[in-house]
Amino acid sequence: HHSKMMMNAAVYHEFGGPLTVQKVPRPRCPADGVIVQVRATGVCRSDWHGWKGHDDDIRRHGLPFVPGHEFSGVIVELGKDLQQQQHGKTDSNILHAGDRVVV
Repeated sequence: HHSKMMMNAAVYHEFGGPLTVQKVPRPRCPADGVIVQVRATGVCRSDWHGWKGHDDDIRRHGLPFVPGHEFSGVIVELGKDLQQQQHGKTDSNILHAGDRVVV
């Protein structure tokens, strides 16, 4: 199953510490969400603030941490609730595996 596989991610284990690429478990798809295979990501100033330990949300999340909230990729999995909500619909606002997205 897709969620049991590993993926590469840039991770830091301490604030201000090195950013290393390592294998991490792929996330489970939430029932009302999607899994996106990231093809490209940017690092912005808020990622820098998080890495420095200035971001309270990241401090609450804890370390290790995978930065990068601005990305593009391809939807590889849809949650079961999302699939059921979209079943039989034909409008252009529905999501499909294989759709390209930018977040």
